[in-house]
Formats: sequence, structure tokens, C-alpha cells
Amino acid sequence: MPVSRQLLKPVSLGFILFTIVVALTTALIPWGPTVRAILPDAVALVLFYWCMYQSRRVGIGWAFWLGIVLDIADGNVFGQHGIAYCLTAWFVLARHRQLGMFPLWQQALYIGPLLFANQLIMLVVRMLTGSAFPGWFIFIGALTGAVCWPLLSQLLQMQQRTEKRAEIQS
Repeated sequence: MPVSRQLLKPVSLGFILFTIVVALTTALIPWGPTVRAILPDAVALVLFYWCMYQSRRVGIGWAFWLGIVLDIADGNVFGQHGIAYCLTAWFVLARHRQLGMFPLWQQALYIGPLLFANQLIMLVVRMLTGSAFPGWFIFIGALTGAVCWPLLSQLLQMQQRTEKRAEIQS
């Protein structure tokens, strides 16, 4: 059932920050190159989720600062994540009301190309600064991110639903 037909309890800012810290931690774990290529961009997925469902709280400013934090922590070209996250978060924010009406598997069809565009923007920035081409395998994470989208959405909405059920039962 689409989220637009469900009554969910408002989410706290503390929970949003907790999910972002977990995503940042996942992104900063030193995975091997093969595992890193397969894993989706957790920060982008969580950012897209909150842009879609809490667009008044999480927006392009959050996208920029999360990108800057990742660039500093990873030692990447300064601003590559910031630019990519800002542009792709804008696409989510532009369609967040429409996307909320679709079932999760259809939302994944929109999120997958955004994750691909995210990687493409970062690749272009790297190539413009003189880095070597890392290979086409870096785009596998966009596919796994689209596959993980319904699971991530259900997981993040679970907190809102359990509190609602507890209130109904009491």
C-alpha cells in the first residue's frame, strides 16, 4: 500500500539524525573495492527517503552538507558529493508529492536512475579533475540501491507505525 494512504506518526528530528549518522557510518566503513561497488550509496538513499517524506525538514541544504562531510571524510574531490547530492535531491523534492502516491516498487524505478545520475555526476567531476576512469562497475550500486529502496522505506517507516499501534492499543 502506498504511504500516501497510510496514517503515519510524525517523525522526530532525532530519528532523522540517527538514520543519517547510520548511513554516514556505513559509507565510511573501509569496504573492499568489490563490496563498495556492489553496495548502494546509503547516504543518498536515506537522503532521498527523507527528502521524499519529510521535505519540509530535509532538503537541498542537508544534501549539500552531507556531501561536504563525505568529501572531507573520504578525501575525495571537495564538492563532488555535495554537487551530486544537491542535484539529485532536487529531483526528489520536485516530485515528492507524486512519488508518495506510488507503491514502493514504482518509487524504486525513479530512485534507481537518480542513484545512477548521482554516480555519473561524481564520475564527471573526478574525470574533470584528472582522476583515472575507475570502470563501469561503479554503477552497480545504483541497481542494488533501487532494489534496496522498498526494504529501506519499510524499515524507516516501521518506527512510525509501531508508535501508532502502541497508542491505539492503550
